[in-house]
Amino acid sequence: MAVKKWKLKKGANCYNCGDATIHDIEVDEFDIKIRCRDCGFSRYYSFHMVDLPRKCDVD
Repeated sequence: MAVKKWKLKKGANCYNCGDATIHDIEVDEFDIKIRCRDCGFSRYYSFHMVDLPRKCDVD
């Protein structure tokens, strides 16, 4: 099943240039990418999502 990529934007101080600017954030099922619109500095985070079965309470 394909998961739609989230495209978000948020105002924050840039880690690289220090300016308060808008950051583009893209989230998909494996990665988060954050990019400063002012200087173009990008950060990438990877993760692995696992669906765990729920435990059923059995009497």
